[in-house]
Amino acid sequence: MITVWIIAGAFLLFRGVPGVLALWRSRSWTGSECSVVDVRPSISYSYRVGSDEFIGQRRTFDPGPTIDASLSDAGRGEFVVGQVLWLWYDPRNPRSSVLRRSASVSMLLVILGLTSLTLATATLFSGDAP
Repeated sequence: MITVWIIAGAFLLFRGVPGVLALWRSRSWTGSECSVVDVRPSISYSYRVGSDEFIGQRRTFDPGPTIDASLSDAGRGEFVVGQVLWLWYDPRNPRSSVLRRSASVSMLLVILGLTSLTLATATLFSGDAP
C-alpha cells in the first residue's frame, strides 16, 4: 500500500506543481483587455501589447489540454465571440497569457499529493508497514 501512496503522491505533485508555480509567477503579470475571437472547440482571445497583437487560449493555470475543449455546449455559453474580457499576460513574454489567474485544480492535486506522501511516510515510520 505504501508503494501505491508514493506513486500516487508523486504523480499528483507532478501534475499540480507546474500550475501552482505558474500562478505564483503570474503575480507580476500585467492586466489588459482582450476580445473573444472564437469559442469552438476552445476559447481564443486576441489582445494587444504595444503595437503587437497576440492570440491566447489559456483559461487558467490548471493542467491538461485547454479545459474548454471538454466543456459541454452549456459551459461554452459563458463566452461569446466579440465579448470583451480582462486577461493577464507576462510583460517579459507577452505571448504567455491567461484569462483567470487561478489554479484551483492544481492546488487540489498538490494537496492530495502531499497527503498521499504523508500517509506513506507516516505508515513507513510507524512500524505498521508490512
